[in-house]
Amino acid sequence: MRRGMHGFTVIELMVALLIFAAVAAGLAQTLIQAQQMRASSARWLRATQLAEERLERLRAGDRSDDTAPLGEFTRSWRAEPADAAGLERLDVQVAWEDRGAQRFALVALGRTAR
Repeated sequence: MRRGMHGFTVIELMVALLIFAAVAAGLAQTLIQAQQMRASSARWLRATQLAEERLERLRAGDRSDDTAPLGEFTRSWRAEPADAAGLERLDVQVAWEDRGAQRFALVALGRTAR
């Protein structure tokens, strides 16, 4: 066996490092995108919770303004008669910014508040 025949050459080492760097860069980009999607999903979940909470308060007859701050979210609502049978349409909207304007709307029918 000749002395120079075992081990890696500089070229082989450079090719292996280049492949490793390309894979690492791809994984880093994937992790960044996954983190952004997780944060976006958490905002959608919070918007849904805020809309459901307000809708339940409307159904219970609470027509007061929101007093607690909602952080990055804004919430609005509207109640209008739906028919003569004592039903009303309840609209709740939650808006926020997440790589552009986002909006979640929840609509339901409820008994007219007394």
